[in-house]
Amino acid sequence: MLILISGCIRIEEDPYNRCPSAIEADAIGIKQVFFSPYRSQAYSLSTDTVSFKDFRFNFELDVKKKENALSQVPQTYAYSLVCEEKYRIQNISNLTVILTAPFAGLPVGTDIAYALRTSDGKRISELRNFEEVSVYFGSSLTLNPEPYSQLKTRIFVFFRNGTQAFLDSTSPYLKTN
Repeated sequence: MLILISGCIRIEEDPYNRCPSAIEADAIGIKQVFFSPYRSQAYSLSTDTVSFKDFRFNFELDVKKKENALSQVPQTYAYSLVCEEKYRIQNISNLTVILTAPFAGLPVGTDIAYALRTSDGKRISELRNFEEVSVYFGSSLTLNPEPYSQLKTRIFVFFRNGTQAFLDSTSPYLKTN
């Protein structure tokens, strides 16, 4: 009789310091905004209804690797499975998330980046260092929405040269009870 048991071990960091160093890149905008929960192999859509306790506001930066960054990582070296591609992005000044419709008693035009917290407890409004980051950012919303409301936003990335890029989004309906 043959019994096979498989399992997964989640390792949060590189225990042997074998991951490549961060890749130099410039942010060029926001590639996408997507909403958790992730079910049936898809993120929640604006037509879905989700429990507020499961809701997360996620976005992906659109980056362009710098020319010299391609030569930083040897192509023949295999890295550990725990390695997540990290970037050194120096052209971002800050991020904001502006309401495009009233939400939780707040008017259109309110910056709610202070109410979006990353998994390590930082507010999106406080992010200034993009030296060792993933292009994916996830955050939980600390505002208390009305039952079955939608979060409609415009997320901005402001660049150090004074320009900006933005992307609009509409969350699923948020069920609060």
